[in-house]
Amino acid sequence: MQLRTLFIVVVVCTLSACASNEALPDNYQTPAPLPDAYLKLFCYPAVPVQSKLTLVKEKKSYRVFMGAIEAGPVDLDDDTPITFEFYEQNGSGRSPVVVIMPILNGQKDLMRPFAKHFARKGYAVVIIDTVQRRTLLQDLKDPEPAIQRSIQRHRLVIDWIESRSDIDAGRVAVFGASLGAFNALFLAALDERVSAAALALVGGSLPDVLVVSNERRVGEAISQAKKELSLDDEALIAYLEEKIVTDPLMLAPHMNAARVLLVQAKRDKTVPFPRQIELREAMARPETITLPTGHVTAAAYLFYLRSRVARFFDRKMAEESAHGTAIIPASACEEVKT
Repeated sequence: MQLRTLFIVVVVCTLSACASNEALPDNYQTPAPLPDAYLKLFCYPAVPVQSKLTLVKEKKSYRVFMGAIEAGPVDLDDDTPITFEFYEQNGSGRSPVVVIMPILNGQKDLMRPFAKHFARKGYAVVIIDTVQRRTLLQDLKDPEPAIQRSIQRHRLVIDWIESRSDIDAGRVAVFGASLGAFNALFLAALDERVSAAALALVGGSLPDVLVVSNERRVGEAISQAKKELSLDDEALIAYLEEKIVTDPLMLAPHMNAARVLLVQAKRDKTVPFPRQIELREAMARPETITLPTGHVTAAAYLFYLRSRVARFFDRKMAEESAHGTAIIPASACEEVKT
């Protein structure tokens, strides 16, 4: 064994001993779906997916492309292309796929170690660019349309996945950390095609997380929003609670926790740990890894987490299940299907 490999093994083993793990309760019961009236907000007619792929790198077992999807009629308020990085398996069979949501401002570099690990294990991988269409300040003032728009754009990526003969669209996993975990949660809660989800450093309620977060860009936008709206912290939380319908705490009780892995950090100040605990309780305590770190320092567990997340996806893809992560009746969008 090479010295570098031995060092990584020792570090991973040491760190894993400091992480705690909790299983889904044995008495867990699948929850009721979200109200039909709310689910219909996310229905749209099926349309052909227009896409373009450009090869940028070739590896032994996979190829990497830069891709773009036309937003189409779903996103009338934002027709900018949906861009992504795609890891295509070189084999002839149909591979499962992991959709990855990057952190704030779409920094894909931090997600590529996960993507490469999943690709080496036989998964196709899509890293979606999540650079904001508008400024964070504008979205804070009118957050619900921005949230719903983002969800619909991410659902179009799964439409594109379904159009490919080399990907098994019946085995779709999503993974995200920080802002990416919020986006992954929204997608997992509102698209029945998602089979499994791993969500790292996510919490609720969203207004509470935003207002108390110590993330610099979020803090600057919150300060400016308070100034422009003439609100203090408490009043801004109330304002956001009134404006936001699609909140993690609203969605969590209706998600299939048996298909979800949460990753929490005890010393997190960006997504405060009490808010992470609150979300876990609302979701009926899914399988959870708790790290003894803060938000940024959770990166020390990268090797451990990518291995644990991959094993979770392997396990869930092999299990039979009546539902994916979303509990959505088949009749929910019948009126708009073509």
